[in-house]
Amino acid sequence: MVDIETSRYLLKRQRKGILENLGRVAVVGLRTEPIFKSYGATQKLIQYGVTILPVIPECDSVLGVPCYDRLGDIPGAVDIVQVYRQPGLDLLAVAQDAIEKGSKVFWIEDNEAPEPVRKLLTEAQVYLVEYENLEQEYRKHHFMPPGGAAPQKLDPAVRVNERMTRQPVTVKANDSVQDALTKMRKGHFRHLPVVNDTEQLVGMFSDRDLRLVYPSSLCAPVENAMDQFKALTVEQAAVFSPVSVLHDATLEEAAELMLRWNVGALPVIVGDSHLVGIITYSDFLKEFLAMGKQDSPWAQAGQPSCL
Repeated sequence: MVDIETSRYLLKRQRKGILENLGRVAVVGLRTEPIFKSYGATQKLIQYGVTILPVIPECDSVLGVPCYDRLGDIPGAVDIVQVYRQPGLDLLAVAQDAIEKGSKVFWIEDNEAPEPVRKLLTEAQVYLVEYENLEQEYRKHHFMPPGGAAPQKLDPAVRVNERMTRQPVTVKANDSVQDALTKMRKGHFRHLPVVNDTEQLVGMFSDRDLRLVYPSSLCAPVENAMDQFKALTVEQAAVFSPVSVLHDATLEEAAELMLRWNVGALPVIVGDSHLVGIITYSDFLKEFLAMGKQDSPWAQAGQPSCL
């Protein structure tokens, strides 16, 4: 269980680096009619400033961008080859062209790669992404809300240590998952930092991790499954080396981290990973509600914001 979660975490970090430094994207299988999803998503990427290189045989241009008959015709290197699978598309040939172009990523929208393609990309050490939307992932990692509207800014003067929960409830790696569940139920928590004997952060245990190991009557007899569950330790279910935030980071920096990594809470650390608190999405909701009240006409007039 630990190996699976660690792998997911490392893949997220790898994707973060790719998307934050994204340069040139070759799009294969792009449809030229606005009614298609590929057209709208590509249009948004162009608006975000991404360099799009459409690969559409016998097409001069689309969305104001010149087209190429095949990947090999594109001059220079390509960071990502994004593929919308269409009938008759030779995906293995496209993957081979992507490797020859030095692409770091082969991104298949809303679909998966056949085994020969997967094997070819793995051998060439090209990162494969399946069933993901590149436009949405790019927007998420660049903290751009849907529609391109500017987000309401958090006060840059407010630091994480001013809004975090101090001395959060924690668990140790050798604690049982059952003990962790009891703490979560008792305190109505969804996240528990995992610490060592010197209160250094080593992991994070969430309700998401709990759902992955909680027994289901569909998989095994309930009695045996519950016995196996009670024998599990936090070390076997938690995510280790979790995303964390420094105590003196701004709220905006913390919000960007949560959005990028799709987490609902961040352990707060000082120095050598010493845990001092936790900040959750609920803390940000409270902050935005407070900001809304301050900006309301009632608050500006010195009157109560509700009657």
